[in-house]
Formats: sequence, structure tokens, C-alpha cells
Amino acid sequence: MPPKIQFTKADLLRTAFGITRTYGISAMNARAIAKKLGCSTQPIFRAFRGMDEVKNEVMRMAFDWYGLYITRATAHAPKPYLASGMAYIAFAREEAELFKLLFMRDRISEGALIEQNDVTLDHVLQLVMSNTGLDYERAQAFHYNLWIFAHGLASMIATRFLTMEPAQAEHLLRDQYRAVRALFGLPPITEDTDAK
Repeated sequence: MPPKIQFTKADLLRTAFGITRTYGISAMNARAIAKKLGCSTQPIFRAFRGMDEVKNEVMRMAFDWYGLYITRATAHAPKPYLASGMAYIAFAREEAELFKLLFMRDRISEGALIEQNDVTLDHVLQLVMSNTGLDYERAQAFHYNLWIFAHGLASMIATRFLTMEPAQAEHLLRDQYRAVRALFGLPPITEDTDAK
């Protein structure tokens, strides 16, 4: 009798994450993981208390992956705040199922799933404060005005409602940035303040 193949928790999570990334969270279940690995569902239920735990871990992995998009984009960008918005849209384009999982789900009825770590949001708010001179509370309001716009654009891209070249998206984000600066009574932009 051949020996049983052992799967680590990491193996199971990588598989669950891959299924979610390709087909969405609704396609990720014990049977799908087992089928992909060529085993029964027993290894999954030995390693985890249940599928809610697996979903929470996949959610955490998705937030980590999203965080990498933002931090990589802003690390050396000449205009890091603009880069964060472009990274948000790129994430929606390139990782549509993960984008939907993180930003297009019912957060009230799915209360068991973990919420976003505020590290990424805090990073972006620091960019706003250094870019505008606003205090934390006003920077948050400033960012939400732009995020709502960027989220609408990203959602339409993630759901394939529209396709848009990155240059078009960047142009729209720059225009919205100028409008929000005016709304907050900030001086008109110059080359130095243009959507940093």
C-alpha cells in the first residue's frame, strides 16, 4: 500500500488561495481544495477547525497581497499618492477575484471574516498628510473623496464593466485629485504638488 501523501497547512492554504484568486471565494471549498491536491477532504479538516478558518486565512493572505501592491508601487514612485491609486486600480485589473473579495463584499453579514488591517490605509493617509499638509482627520476625509472615485473606477474594471488603459485611469485620478484639492481649499496645484 503506497504511503499517504502529507499536506502541510501551508500547502492547503496556498491551494485555497490559488482557487480563490482564479475563481473567487465562492468556488473555494473543501472539495475544491481536495480535488486540486488529489486527496480527500480529511487533511483539510485535520489542519483546520473548519472552512471559516480557511476563509479567514485566505482573506488575510489577500490583504497581504494587496498590501504588497500598494507598498511596492509607492516605495520609489516620484508621486507616491498617485501611485497608490494606480496600484489600487491595477489590483482590480490584475487580481479581480481578490479585489472583489476585499472590496466588493457584504461586510455586515460576513462579520466572521477578518477586516482589513489598517496598516495600508495608514500608509496612504501619511502620504496624503505629507502631500497636502492636512491633519490626520482632514487627510482621511480628503482620501475618502478620492478613494470613492477610485473604487468606482476599479470596481467597473474588476467586473469588466469597462476596460481602460492605465494612462486613461491616471488622467482621471489626476483630474479628481485637482477637484478634491479645490474642495478642501488647498492652493491650485503646480508641477510640484501635482498628485504626489
